Amino acid sequence: MEDSFLESFGRLSLQQRQHPRPPPPRGTPPRRHSFRKHLYLLRGLPGSGKTTLARQLQLDFPRAVIFSTDDFFSQEDGTYEFNPDFLEEAHKWNQKRARKAMRNGVSPIIIDNTNLQAWEMKPYALMALENNYEVLFREPATRWKFNVPELARRNIHGVPREKIHRMKEQYEHGVTFHSVLHAEKPSWATGSQDRNTAAPSEGAGDWRACAEFPSRRAPGGLASDSFFSRRGGCHRRY
Repeated sequence: MEDSFLESFGRLSLQQRQHPRPPPPRGTPPRRHSFRKHLYLLRGLPGSGKTTLARQLQLDFPRAVIFSTDDFFSQEDGTYEFNPDFLEEAHKWNQKRARKAMRNGVSPIIIDNTNLQAWEMKPYALMALENNYEVLFREPATRWKFNVPELARRNIHGVPREKIHRMKEQYEHGVTFHSVLHAEKPSWATGSQDRNTAAPSEGAGDWRACAEFPSRRAPGGLASDSFFSRRGGCHRRY
């Protein structure tokens, strides 16, 4: 399915009422004005202000919804227990609910993950292509967003300086929709993200790995079929 999406991406063209033109060069995305739905892929190191940016976007766009992989590790009582062994499952869970929201036409959708490298955003880019969403990349505008000592001081969940430094070294600059679509998962990556650089996003609470993952798989598994969010209560289901 992924290959068919990429092939379709290379052949996208606008239909003309009269005098049809030759198709655009392979790899040309649709014109911006053809999009009515938007997907924001946020990127940022812990402590850089990424989650603050997500909340600001939600204030700017009241219909926006925020999906973060961190929500997988949030408990119903608001506590947060991060376990890197479940990170791949957490990413798949977050992608699943984002896909469901897209199929329901929700817009804008905000993905609040660190998204260090292009390949980590590829699943979201593919589903955006499938559902005709425009993809917008956003980073915090804070002056300290790549200042490791300042990030270590500011992040509220205790991600250590050494880990932030490793994350900064892996941070891929200048990503585009095209580069994300054609990115490949590197051989060193295990799971959805390298566990040596895995860390929660800001706003996730104290960073501590739980010894045993709780019996409740994820905050999306509530009887009401809504998802629990650490950002404040229960949100409508998708």
